Amino acid sequence: MNNKDFIEKVSQKTNFETADVKELSASLINVLLNEIGNGNSITIQGFGVFEPREKARRKIYNPSTKEYVVVPPKTTLGYKMSAALKDRLNME
Repeated sequence: MNNKDFIEKVSQKTNFETADVKELSASLINVLLNEIGNGNSITIQGFGVFEPREKARRKIYNPSTKEYVVVPPKTTLGYKMSAALKDRLNME
């Protein structure tokens, strides 16, 4: 499902205009990006937790040059799904 399909589906389910859902979706993503970019975690009840995680500096081996290269520390995005979502995905 792409963004357009998602917006249409939410619009049908909520009876909101597609343009309103599109604006709301963009605002939601903007808030998520800003908060995570500021180092805050986001918890969405029933869905999961998004949080920035720090990866330490490390050495990796480059087999082409046969040398070790230092990879600088960086921030990545971590996600931990909620128990409700995990249960729903594992229903049999």
